[in-house]
Formats: sequence, structure tokens, C-alpha cells
Amino acid sequence: MSYTEVLSAAPIQTKAVTSATVYAIGDIIAQRTEGLEVGELDRGRIVRSLAAGLIGHGPLSHVWYDVSEDFFENVLKLTQWWSFIPKVVIDQILWGPFWNNTYIVLLGIMQFQKPSQVWADIKRTTIPLVISGLKLWPLAHCITYGLVPVENRLLWVDAVEIIWVTILATQASGGGGHGAPNENDGSSNPETQKS
Repeated sequence: MSYTEVLSAAPIQTKAVTSATVYAIGDIIAQRTEGLEVGELDRGRIVRSLAAGLIGHGPLSHVWYDVSEDFFENVLKLTQWWSFIPKVVIDQILWGPFWNNTYIVLLGIMQFQKPSQVWADIKRTTIPLVISGLKLWPLAHCITYGLVPVENRLLWVDAVEIIWVTILATQASGGGGHGAPNENDGSSNPETQKS
């Protein structure tokens, strides 16, 4: 059975598993770039990232790409070759910050963090993640919205997402790992130092 057949039979589940895999890989890469050896990897952190991809990114992205495509094609009637440009702009203004903060909230919930800590993490990471995202996503999304059919967008995005999750996990962890204090703000919260 091909990916396309599986995707047609169970789109949300397929996208959830694809995103879960990518989020786990991205977190492993982030931890390795933080200097951890394979045996030192924080398995709980990897599982939390995997879960965020599974229950958050995959299903929510499925809805986002379908709804945004419908909005641009059927409401705004933007089907010209250049219509990918406003799609990229809207994606960067709405979806990017929404998902980044959803990732932070999901991690906070999975770590039983106090709402005040989750809010502090959102405030600490939002602007840096938007800035980092602007270095990667506009170009990637020219392909996403300009060339890739809506049903395959998440597969393409998840391929690029390995790079993004590495950035996201590193920012969310405060750049020092989920269990290490954030030297920038004195925080010792284990994971918001972690999406």
C-alpha cells in the first residue's frame, strides 16, 4: 500500500503519525546539537515532542491546509498562479504563531506546568520563533502553496519540518535542554526550556 493510498483511506491519522515521526526526529536532532550523546538523550522530551506532533501538528495542520485552501479558492476566488503569495503571508501571520504557541502549551500540559510558567514560555519564545520562522518558512511555503497539492502539503511541510522542529525544540528548551536551566532568564523550568 502506497503513502497516497494510506493517506486517502485515513488522512488525519496518516498525517498525525507522519508529524509524530518528524517531531521525534527533530527533537533528537535538537538534543544532539545541544551536545548530548545518544545515550544521554532525554527520552521523555522526545516522547513529548512525538505526542505534540501526533495529537497537535498532524491533525491541526490537516484542518489548516484544507480550510485555508477552501477559503482562498471558494471565498476569495484566488486561483491565479500568484495566489500562493497571500497564502504564504496569511500562513506566517496566523498559522505559524498559532502552532508554535500550541506546541508550547502542549508541552506545558504534558509536564504538568503551572499556567503562569506556560504563559512565561509563550512570551519568551513567540518573537524569537516568529523571527526564526521568517528565515525558513516563506521560501518553503512558496513551494507548499505554489506547487504541492493540498492533500500532500503536510508531507512536504513535514520534510521541511525536521529543520524547523530542531529550531523549535531548541528555542522551547531555552537552548539548553529540557532539564537545564535557561541561562538567559534564570528559569529552571525543565521543559519550557522546551513547541
